[in-house]
Amino acid sequence: MDLTTIDRWDTGALDTMADTLGKRVTTVADVESSLRTAGRLEGWFGGGADSARELYRVTAAELTDEAAVLGAAKRLASDTSSAVTHLKSQLASLRADAAAESMTIHADGSVTGAPDVPEDERAAHEQERLRIEAAAKALIAQAVDIDSDADKVFADIRDGKITARGATTIEDATRAGEEQGALTPPTPPADPTPQQAKAYWDAMDADQQQQVLREHPDWIGNVDGIPAAVRHQANTSRIDSELTRLEARRDKLEEQLDDHWFGGTFTNEDAELEHVEKKIEDVKKLRELIGEDSWSPENPDGRMLLLMDMQSGEQGMAAVAIGNPDDADHVSVTTPGLDTNIRNSLGSMLGESDALRDETNRQLNRAGSGAEKVSTISWLGFEPPDNDSSRPPGVPYLEVAQQDRAAAGADDLADFYRGLAVTNKDDPHLVALGHSYGSLTQGLALQEPGGHPVDDAIFYGSPGFEANDEPELGLRQGHGFVMEGDDDFISYAQSMGPVGPNGPDPSSTDLVQLDVGDRATADGVERQGAHTHSDYPRNGDNGELRVSGYLMARVLAGLTPQ
Repeated sequence: MDLTTIDRWDTGALDTMADTLGKRVTTVADVESSLRTAGRLEGWFGGGADSARELYRVTAAELTDEAAVLGAAKRLASDTSSAVTHLKSQLASLRADAAAESMTIHADGSVTGAPDVPEDERAAHEQERLRIEAAAKALIAQAVDIDSDADKVFADIRDGKITARGATTIEDATRAGEEQGALTPPTPPADPTPQQAKAYWDAMDADQQQQVLREHPDWIGNVDGIPAAVRHQANTSRIDSELTRLEARRDKLEEQLDDHWFGGTFTNEDAELEHVEKKIEDVKKLRELIGEDSWSPENPDGRMLLLMDMQSGEQGMAAVAIGNPDDADHVSVTTPGLDTNIRNSLGSMLGESDALRDETNRQLNRAGSGAEKVSTISWLGFEPPDNDSSRPPGVPYLEVAQQDRAAAGADDLADFYRGLAVTNKDDPHLVALGHSYGSLTQGLALQEPGGHPVDDAIFYGSPGFEANDEPELGLRQGHGFVMEGDDDFISYAQSMGPVGPNGPDPSSTDLVQLDVGDRATADGVERQGAHTHSDYPRNGDNGELRVSGYLMARVLAGLTPQ
């Protein structure tokens, strides 16, 4: 099956089939009603009358099964017509996009780029080629799934598996058949790129998308490349079930430990129990934080739950946006450091995220760009070193001196950046903000193979980020920034020169070194500086963002940090 199959599919024939089957259901309903009326045989009594009534009843029951079959076939034709109409529309749009870039879409979904693309346009051209190719191949995959569903429904009809399921009326029997004849949504591709995930979602029509949200929110809630509003809906719908799952696991572990003579001495169950109990706290905290101000189209400044992962690691992981990043002109992603977790840290992170967004909006208004939208994201999609009581003393500090956890998170962070670019309505101004150990994770993410869409990056309170200049980070000159307070203990954990465990000392790199000392900033506000390791995103004693927070807002607004 290929794109020519989609071209050849005749939705008119499918619509005619659905209409004809609908009329047939009406006929069957009329016959069934007549049989039931005649089957009463009023005025005739005795054994012969009872036998005749039973014959009428059996005949009417057979009609309910026929109605179920008709309902299944009608639903299949209707669903297929809708899905194919969507595929045809998507394919036409892709062909228009390809033609605009002088690209060629082949029947197998592969795409050939334009010849003689200017060198400075090749990267963008290749990204567009990959997008169109991923989308075209997703349409083929969807077509295969539709065809497979149709084969199964007709096989079930042929084998007598479509029944009225006990329904006693034609209306209920038809409804039962329709349930058995519906198309099922395709499962997402394994480990998709953000472009492939977006293509998978776009290939489904609205009915199938809603079915995935209702029945399989776990398929899409944590997948980069799925639209933010969809991820939010999927993840918030899973909060209660995830809490139930974790509480059941806690109860099971407690039961098992009670049965062991030596508790958890010879097993890992006691350590797992502690992790599960903390994840229960994490989910409850997410329910509280999102419930306070959940995003919706009617509340566009609310919080969006873009990630909720309580299964991949020892710690719970989450990402929360303030404002919809898919609709924003300016988007920031903050990656935190040591000892950051959902239950104890995310609330304050969201407060800082709110303050950054508010200040960015103020700076945009001052610059005459108040119509531009801002979204700020707190990303805790990895496991930073954590002083977890179930771990030996000192282990977190050994981890801080190593890159294992940063490297493990870098790949996911890079995909998160790419996903934001894929789902945004346009090409957003994307800013990466990394604090402490999170800045190392950020630096590694910006150096992941495959590139990234980040426009500006700020490293603050950083132990190092394995780079000396912007090109190493995939950034344009003058778009990488370092901030370091004069009393930040991180200076004792940095390299003493151009080389070290995390690369050069950030303050010695060729990135722009921002002054975060006390002063009145260009907007006329007296601000305290960032001095200690935790000062950077916080308000000063006067209630105003510190100089460091103001500079982040300027960069996020796309303005000179001065």
